[in-house]
Amino acid sequence: MKRTSYVVLFLLVMLLFSSNGLQAATLFQQVGVSSSPNPVGSGARAVGMGGAFIAIADDATAASWNPAGLIQLETPEVSIVGAYFDRQEDFSSEAHSEINNKGRTDDANINYFSATYPFRFHRNMVVSVNYQRLYEFERSFDYQYDYSSAGLDLSQNKHFSQNGHVGALGLAYAIEITPRLSLGATLNIWTDDLFWDNGWEETFTEHGVGTQGGNPVTIDTHYTDKYSDFSGVNANFGLLWNMNKYLTLGAVIKTPFDASIHHDYRFTQTSIFGPPVSTTVSNQESTSEDVELRMPLSYGMGLAWRVSDALSFDLDVYRTHWSDYVLTDSQGNNFSPIDGRPESTSDVEDTMQVRIGGEYLFISQKTNMVVPVRAGFFYDPEPSHGDVKNFYGIAVGSGIAYKRFIFDVAYQLRWGRDMDTGNLIATSEADITQHLLLASVIIHF
Repeated sequence: MKRTSYVVLFLLVMLLFSSNGLQAATLFQQVGVSSSPNPVGSGARAVGMGGAFIAIADDATAASWNPAGLIQLETPEVSIVGAYFDRQEDFSSEAHSEINNKGRTDDANINYFSATYPFRFHRNMVVSVNYQRLYEFERSFDYQYDYSSAGLDLSQNKHFSQNGHVGALGLAYAIEITPRLSLGATLNIWTDDLFWDNGWEETFTEHGVGTQGGNPVTIDTHYTDKYSDFSGVNANFGLLWNMNKYLTLGAVIKTPFDASIHHDYRFTQTSIFGPPVSTTVSNQESTSEDVELRMPLSYGMGLAWRVSDALSFDLDVYRTHWSDYVLTDSQGNNFSPIDGRPESTSDVEDTMQVRIGGEYLFISQKTNMVVPVRAGFFYDPEPSHGDVKNFYGIAVGSGIAYKRFIFDVAYQLRWGRDMDTGNLIATSEADITQHLLLASVIIHF
């Protein structure tokens, strides 16, 4: 009889754990992309201007911002961008003060590299090969959660960690239609069959100690949730129109695509009830399946104002259709990866980014050297159920250009306050602060 009651208790605990704290089988925002989830380009120059670059896009990173801008390159060049990323999360809960904690992760990587070659065949043209890391998943934190109900009292120590990234190989082409109008396209190949992995993995461990009806209870939980072999193909199409000597209009559209992903999920839980009568109950679950992820359409426009040879500004507006972002599992069920709900009941808002930035060049005719000063700010919301999560940011940058060499650096601060963490940590909110440092090297030939 007592053993039966323990089994019933175990099933109750399983139900509680499935509706509390960290959940599995989740993607992107549910898991928590540690970088901005919105598709943006790379490069220290662009980031130093707050990411307002669609209508400027005059270096090799144009393949990621607006491939039509590649036509402005006059000589072959190679470039590489290094990145250092730091994310801090300050969790708090009015209902459970023991949740209050801080999580922090950082990572350094090669964010972008490219080789670009301009040539003329009846018209001016440019081709480029590049790679960009678009989504970062580094994340880690620990917290405590106290649970009490129906005679069960547990103190749970939880640890969550996550790592990985997703990037694409780009094959870009730009053509000058008229001296004022150019078009471009980048074919993005998302694969881990080359020199990098495309995927992410999260792990979660929990140690719960407490009592049930005065008898000791210990529950240990562990799961790993791995998404690998992220593969797919999409394209960026761009336009650049020099309206006059002062104003330039840029536009880009990034097509939706279906990404295939392999999903492995492993769950184990061991519960020990007693003494005086000790009973051990174990449970294991595993899933291995191929899923399909519908990546959303996004598009943007930018207007650049060239005040003089030294001073320019850019304003970008960019929209991403997160409402069309859908995960289809191996059983054919459709879910929103944003909130984990079935597609039919999910209410995810699309996001609209606004970015503005400027650049001033200190030009020395005597030394043939250029030193830029850049700054920008932006509104970069993240998708969520029922509303968007408001994130803001500022950026500054500088560098030096001398003959065939260009070196740029940029610092970006992005933050969101009182963010609902959904099912990541039950009943909690988080203040999120992200620091990004980029350094770019460009060599002209």
